[in-house]
Amino acid sequence: MKYIQRYWKIAVSVVFAIAVAVFWALPAVSLLSYHEQYQLFLFTADYFRERLAVPGGLADYIAEFITQWNYIFVVGAMLLALLFFVFQRLTWLIAKDEETADVWYPLSFVPAILLLAYMCDANVMPSFLVALVLVQLLMLLWQKVACGANSVVRVAFIVVVLPLSYWLLGPVMLVLAAYIFIYVLANKSRRLSPWIAIGAAIYAVATVLVVAQFRPEPLYRLFGGLNYYRFPAYIPWPQVGMMVLIAVFPFLLRLLPAAKAKIAIPIQIISVVAGGCALVFFSFRTIANELIDYDYLVRMHAWDKIIEKAEKKQPTTPLEVSCVNFALSQQGQLCDRLFEFYQNGGEGLFPTFTRDMLSPISTGEIFYTLGMVNDAERYFFEAQQAIPNFRRSGRLCQQIISCEIINGNYAVARKLLHELSHSLFYSRWADERLAMLGNEKKINADPVYGRLRKFRVSKDYLFSDTEMDQMLGLVYTHCYQNRNAYEYLMAYELVQRDMTKFMEYYPIGRFAGYTDHIPYAIQQALVFDWTQRHGSFDGMPYSIEPQWQQLMVQFIQAYMSNREDPVLSTPPLSNTFWNYMLINKRKAKGTKKESKEVY
Repeated sequence: MKYIQRYWKIAVSVVFAIAVAVFWALPAVSLLSYHEQYQLFLFTADYFRERLAVPGGLADYIAEFITQWNYIFVVGAMLLALLFFVFQRLTWLIAKDEETADVWYPLSFVPAILLLAYMCDANVMPSFLVALVLVQLLMLLWQKVACGANSVVRVAFIVVVLPLSYWLLGPVMLVLAAYIFIYVLANKSRRLSPWIAIGAAIYAVATVLVVAQFRPEPLYRLFGGLNYYRFPAYIPWPQVGMMVLIAVFPFLLRLLPAAKAKIAIPIQIISVVAGGCALVFFSFRTIANELIDYDYLVRMHAWDKIIEKAEKKQPTTPLEVSCVNFALSQQGQLCDRLFEFYQNGGEGLFPTFTRDMLSPISTGEIFYTLGMVNDAERYFFEAQQAIPNFRRSGRLCQQIISCEIINGNYAVARKLLHELSHSLFYSRWADERLAMLGNEKKINADPVYGRLRKFRVSKDYLFSDTEMDQMLGLVYTHCYQNRNAYEYLMAYELVQRDMTKFMEYYPIGRFAGYTDHIPYAIQQALVFDWTQRHGSFDGMPYSIEPQWQQLMVQFIQAYMSNREDPVLSTPPLSNTFWNYMLINKRKAKGTKKESKEVY
């Protein structure tokens, strides 16, 4: 019993840390990948100096060092859990110094849970968490100085630590200043001069104002932070709320009255766990995180998981639909299962280009796989340039380098590879590619580079994302081994409902090498075209399986008798080209959803 009474608090904290690690490693693993892919931590002196050249640079540098470990997602999740563990324990230690009773220990998890919910926004940078942990250490140090040092040391602490912490940690320095201000006024028994509180507040604001004279950023960003949110021009209100909470939370706990541990502790634990789980759940379940998850699965080439995810919940945005179709393509099922999933026209295969850092990546991956190497490189480059905090991307650098190698631009590739060689997890890949440069035999023998060199169109052509059928036709006729290009071409005409062009392009499929069966969606389209011009299947020149002829008859009978017949909206008739062409045409036009930019 004594053992439990002595160690129950640290045990609860460890359980919390394990839960946080599981959260990041399982449902939120795509957020770990998202953070990792939009930075490129380099072990160079220039990189270190570049980070420390701006306010908050040290917190940013430490956070980026930690974030690179997200490449091994289990390690990344454990490191984040460790940060949350330290954050919660420091919250309690600071409150404990304010004479908070042990019975209120479960409430010390509230700031950590709120911060976890806030970080479900993928653009909240880990540097904010790191900065808060470090400023809490300074708050603990102030407690020691305030209790055990004389006035000269206290003043010296404020004079030295506040500007130094602002430059190294950023505007979380204001949390420290606010805490000092409240601490002095709330602890009159310790006979601290109120002028220390007033001086600390004025000095903190003056520090930011002085720095503003030498920095190009607007004043509101210097007060709100340059590195705490991926979009620097935006200061989220939850960030401000968290900073205020950290400053006042110890004093709020001190106001709580005494309570019986046997009653208060279980009630707190149940309330904190239930409320925290609900808050994190609803904060995490957003459209933006759904898009990030699809992008992560594409990065991992987890084609089965993408299809499984779409089977559980139909995708609706162009980015999601394009990822599902890409996965079907990679599994050789695109034109077999195309209409088992929601389709929104050509954008469901190739989303319209937008200048953001997410949607061009998956589209670029599609172009890359199809052999449209130059177009893929352009999309990768645009995605990297769209990163709002001007970081480089290890993932995008890899893809750009691969495109340059395939195109034979070895000088450009070598320059980028030398930069990548200073990273931790991309250096081995960079060294392997450096050894390949100029070795045409080795490059051509590579299973990916060699194949894409055969697929890519070597002659110049004008790319048009509004005429993707022509682009795909060029790619396929350049190399008939590129069956994916043919299936994308056929799928494009089908989702565009352009039967004229479909029938024009269909004959070139004889070079695609189908031996077992014609893809089901193509069979359905052929049957549909035939029945538009003939009254029976007699004399039909295509190898159509009997099941599609029978289903076509059922569809026509149901459609002609009652277009609202439930049989038309249930499988197998709902999963056909005929249903998409006739039943869902108006719905598809009226409810097309655009990909939400992850801002």
